[in-house]
Amino acid sequence: MVLLYSHAHSSAPSYPALAGYILIRLSWPSSPRLRYAPLPYPLLLILLNHLRSFHVSVHFGSAPDPAQPAFPAPAPSPAMPPSTSMRARHGHPPGPISLPPLAPPPLPPIPPAAVGPHSLFSTSLARDAMMAYAYYLYDSPGPGRTPLGLTPVPIVHSPPEDESPDIIYRNRLLPLLLALREIHPNHIPILLLLACTYYALGDLETSLAISYQILAINANYVEAMSNIGTTMKALGRIDKAYEWWWKALKIRPTYWDALDNVLGMTFTLAHDTPDDARRVAYYRQALAVCQYVQQRVLDANGRLLITLQPNEIPRLQRTVFTSGTLYATLGPDNLEHAILEYTRAIEVVIRPPMPLAEGEQYTFRDMLLAACAAGHIMCTDSNQSGVPEISGIFQGDFTARLGDPTVDFLYVVRASGEQLLHALLHAGGGVLPTPLLLPEQVSRLPELLFSRSNGAFPAVCTRGSTCEVKRPADNVRKQTNGMTSTILLTLAKRFQDNVLGGMALPGTNGTLRISTSVIILLYYLALAWTPAPSTYNNLGIVLSGITDGRMGADGELLNGLHLARTYYTAGLQMDPKHPHLLTNLGSLLKDQDVGRPWDAVEYYKRATRVNPNLPEAVCGLVNSLSSICDWRGRGAVAYEVGVDDAGFIISPGPHPQTGWITNMVNVTDTQIAQGYMASVGAPALQTALHECLRALATAYGRQLTATEVARWQARFERLARSGQDRAERRINEAGFLIRFIDWVQPRMQRQWYVRAYGKTLEVDKAVATSEANFHGIFLKPTLPKTLQPPPVPSVLPFHTFTYPLTPRVTRLIPHRSALRISYSAFAQPWLPKHVYRPPRPPIGGKINLGYISNDVNRDCLRSNHPLSHLMQSVFGMHDRNRFNVYLYTTSPWDGTAYRPRIASTVENCVDVSSWSLNTIIDHIMQHEIHIRELEVINLGGYTKGARNDVFAARPCPIQMQLMGYAGTLGAGWCDYLVCDPIACPLDTSATERWRAQTAVPTGSGRPEDEVPLDMDADIDPETDSDEWVYCEKFMYMPVHHKQSFRGDENLTVEERAQVAADTLWLDEERRRADTRKQLFPDLPQDVIIFANFNQVSPTPIACCCTHKVTHAHIIGSGQLYKNADVLISDSRLCTSPSQIDPVRALTSASSLPRPGGVGIFLVWLRILRKVPRSILWLLRFPGAGEEHLLRTAKMWAGDEVAARIRFTDVAKKDWHIFRARVADLFLDTAECNAHTIAADVLWTAASMVNATGFGDQMTVHSAEEYENRAVELAKSVRYVPHHEPSGAVLPRGEGELLSLRRNIYLNRDQMPLFDTERWTRNLEKGLLEAWRRWVEGTMYELSDEWKACEGDEKKSGCIWIRDDEPVEVTQVA
Repeated sequence: MVLLYSHAHSSAPSYPALAGYILIRLSWPSSPRLRYAPLPYPLLLILLNHLRSFHVSVHFGSAPDPAQPAFPAPAPSPAMPPSTSMRARHGHPPGPISLPPLAPPPLPPIPPAAVGPHSLFSTSLARDAMMAYAYYLYDSPGPGRTPLGLTPVPIVHSPPEDESPDIIYRNRLLPLLLALREIHPNHIPILLLLACTYYALGDLETSLAISYQILAINANYVEAMSNIGTTMKALGRIDKAYEWWWKALKIRPTYWDALDNVLGMTFTLAHDTPDDARRVAYYRQALAVCQYVQQRVLDANGRLLITLQPNEIPRLQRTVFTSGTLYATLGPDNLEHAILEYTRAIEVVIRPPMPLAEGEQYTFRDMLLAACAAGHIMCTDSNQSGVPEISGIFQGDFTARLGDPTVDFLYVVRASGEQLLHALLHAGGGVLPTPLLLPEQVSRLPELLFSRSNGAFPAVCTRGSTCEVKRPADNVRKQTNGMTSTILLTLAKRFQDNVLGGMALPGTNGTLRISTSVIILLYYLALAWTPAPSTYNNLGIVLSGITDGRMGADGELLNGLHLARTYYTAGLQMDPKHPHLLTNLGSLLKDQDVGRPWDAVEYYKRATRVNPNLPEAVCGLVNSLSSICDWRGRGAVAYEVGVDDAGFIISPGPHPQTGWITNMVNVTDTQIAQGYMASVGAPALQTALHECLRALATAYGRQLTATEVARWQARFERLARSGQDRAERRINEAGFLIRFIDWVQPRMQRQWYVRAYGKTLEVDKAVATSEANFHGIFLKPTLPKTLQPPPVPSVLPFHTFTYPLTPRVTRLIPHRSALRISYSAFAQPWLPKHVYRPPRPPIGGKINLGYISNDVNRDCLRSNHPLSHLMQSVFGMHDRNRFNVYLYTTSPWDGTAYRPRIASTVENCVDVSSWSLNTIIDHIMQHEIHIRELEVINLGGYTKGARNDVFAARPCPIQMQLMGYAGTLGAGWCDYLVCDPIACPLDTSATERWRAQTAVPTGSGRPEDEVPLDMDADIDPETDSDEWVYCEKFMYMPVHHKQSFRGDENLTVEERAQVAADTLWLDEERRRADTRKQLFPDLPQDVIIFANFNQVSPTPIACCCTHKVTHAHIIGSGQLYKNADVLISDSRLCTSPSQIDPVRALTSASSLPRPGGVGIFLVWLRILRKVPRSILWLLRFPGAGEEHLLRTAKMWAGDEVAARIRFTDVAKKDWHIFRARVADLFLDTAECNAHTIAADVLWTAASMVNATGFGDQMTVHSAEEYENRAVELAKSVRYVPHHEPSGAVLPRGEGELLSLRRNIYLNRDQMPLFDTERWTRNLEKGLLEAWRRWVEGTMYELSDEWKACEGDEKKSGCIWIRDDEPVEVTQVA
């Protein structure tokens, strides 16, 4: 294609001062480029007058203004094709552009030298080209009309066939250029295009020769230098290419094409090299180039030193942004430099064009404060609560004038000095307050912040003669908007990764720190200038996690969840098939409030239709369908009862049946395998080995033996040899390095303690700290800079309880999450290089004990959390002569009475819900809180809102998990799990499995190249073994601990002891009869009520299907995500939250799963069929599960049985406990046993196993026993009339089941299950023992101290707590 331009030109004085430009499209199939080639205008006229038959597409237009190019600059590429004009420095057009046609100027006289039979243009080429132009003139509209009825083109004429670019260049373009060079041998533009043509034809040497000829004419012609560099690169002479590009940059630092070439080549070399050191060197080289350019264009404060054209501003901005990215790539130590560069890149575009007044030197801080203030002003404008603190800062009616073109808001913000910042920080409690903006309000931010330029960034605007601001060309504006949004999003991501670190923003003197509100503001700004579905998605993710709220214009509450949904929806309007938006909106609906999984299902299905392998969508769909008991299409894993697409049962078999549950299993297996792909490289491993050996010697307090050195060297050698088969060999290189730091830190802390205080359990008075003496000794190993964040599976650790996953996968999912948490903690720039100082010995043996919990008020039932009930008395029952108690709450107070009630029982209750990780740890250190000295107890685990990052940073030497999360954390930063041997069998712990392995004869060991990647006795979680689950050691409690209330009888323990047993039981039967009538008024008294209060979701157990059951619990009740009793199977652990499990097979104690095994829901239906006068009482939790359960019951058992399933709504806590007495028999789920509700129903005398004294009567060993025992107990019930003094008749029950109920009810004050004070005393025994083992060093297997000891810890790493008080349970006939 040929584009003709008219343009004044002074290089041909012998002709009229006119010249033309031919814009040649270099038609490379893969990457078309456009270049300008100036040509003397008279020659063009001669050429066009002789056109004959060659058809050429011709357009007219003005020549490109060097200051305003017609085409945007391209993105950086490894190497640009050779430049053909000085205007190349202003950017290259990405493709052909059609310009408005203009009438050509009149033809001047033809120079005599150019005509005649032997003229330069007497060739057929010139003839054909000029004839095509003649046709164009004939057909172009002129003053009159084109003559009609004539035939200007011969009938026999046919257009030429399409020819290849090579033929066009060689046979048409090249002859023209050679002819032109004969006329103008030293005309550089002709030579420049000629060199490019030879390059395109593959004649690189000739291209080089012509470029050198240009430099002979003009030694500083940078376009020729850049072309030489590109040609050198094509010749494989990389060093020479770099030299020529660098030479061009030194002459003209704003030659952006040369910069792109240098950076592109350097990045390619860095990407291709396997040598980590060389890769880092390439990145440093690229950074030096960027810095060179910046130093010659910007001063130290980011002000322009030279005048740039508007289209050059985004190129400069991209250069500064690239510097920041390179800093970030070079490792976490450079993160602050990276953030500084990112903010400077923003400042490049927010400052007005030169000349610049001092008050216009806007900074990133000014933009952020302006956005925050404008956001709150918009909220106030909508009759909503804004920030009153800022109202007095702006004068007069400024709020009403916001957005006025005469108002420069950034100027006003900058002029306010520190006033606005302090006012906003005061309103936000030390951080910027979050303006909760709707999408339409976000879109107004550009015009509010930059009203004078109508929302365009000032730097790309121009000043008029009266200093008015003129908007840039659309392509420049769009390019700047896109680049700025990219930088803002990058900052937001960096801040998200470090938000818990509390890093101060550049230019704020430490007063403005990174917070969630800052991240939200960055997303607002990015979205305001460049709306994109992915930005809506990321903003929604952040908003979904905040608790702030305000009233909307319609009077409805706008909080983080509502806004997140709004932004997800807005993003889907741009891209209805965006899989991540669909998935996240589904997750939001599933998790908000009490959850709406029934609404989430459709979004997950839409996401999986777009991307069937999107892990989050697959896992979310499984969880949502399970939550509402819609089992259709579930499929089945091997040896499991399944459900087909229609909802009918699939019998167990050896092969899986495809469905959504098998899709989830496959996705999880794939993600786990992908986690093995990361590698840090051999040099980094060698460095890590040296640091490892140094840290080990420090932790042991002595030099390592040759055997120890060889053992650790062998582990690192195995890592180095793993190659590409890491997945097959189960070698997680990144995981090993992170695990080692987790493993060695507490051992180094203990060695510090011993060197400072000796093996001292307690002291009589305070001793001086040793902080200043050992900082340089107890240095932690560092993670390699090349280590990337470990990937995390999409299945949440808590959900591993509920899916048919093998024990190994059940272990690896939380382990991979733990690795990611540790990585994030270790990457914090403020983290000290040494381990945290160990505690001083407790004075008088009084231990300061800390609890960290997110559940000190909230509840999935909207009122209060079960953990609050379970633990509310424990905190206050600790022996204050031996313990000081500190409670850290990571969730804000919800306004209920539970938080104040609990806080009143402890010495220190600290709300850290808004604190950064750095602030929490600083508080611990600065206040000498003994939580750091001794034990810190995690009550959250992997539940929502848990702050495991506090534990990963290791501020204290002993850390443990209690109550909130029933599974393994899979983390090296959790030492103990408080549990019981029923829930957690001894051999399911890694250290106990290690003891079993060491007893195996040495002849059965592994080959040398398969040396295990264990940390002494801590087995590598990545191992193939399905024999264990827990990475923690166990602290075994003698009985379970529960909380209950006494509101049913209104009697104290002492008062109750004085009442006769018959009277107590008679009163209980009266309460039960009255409550039964209230709940089920249509139900006759002799109808047996079976009950289960679990969430009605079908969640398979977290174990493989080849496990055999050694015992199962027939009776009980549970609540969502709480686990007390578990199913032990084949020496492996199977745990799950207490939920209805409709399809998992129960098996006998003496065999593997059988094809005849039936699911628990099937068992319940069979029980109902065998007990005709019975009902099954379930909760609407969630309500959408009711219709699916009833439909399934009809399909599996018929209408009559299905009609006897009754649902009631979820109730408040007190009424929930009180009404539980109505149930005759609670049917527990085998794999998902009860927890909080179990204690509640036992308190009301419903039967259940364990800690009651009557377990033998309530324990079964197979599905058949489960079913038969339930039927047997139900049929034992009979009622006899009892005549009350009032004349009323009270049916009183008799039989084995009623006898059980009576015994449990009358003995509840003697049962350890309900003795909280006793439970607390036992817990304290375990805490003191854990402290002793740590101080003496016997806590760590294979340590010198452990080898020398003879205590219980030599036999088992677990702590067995013995209950010394007798249990007095009375059998009542």
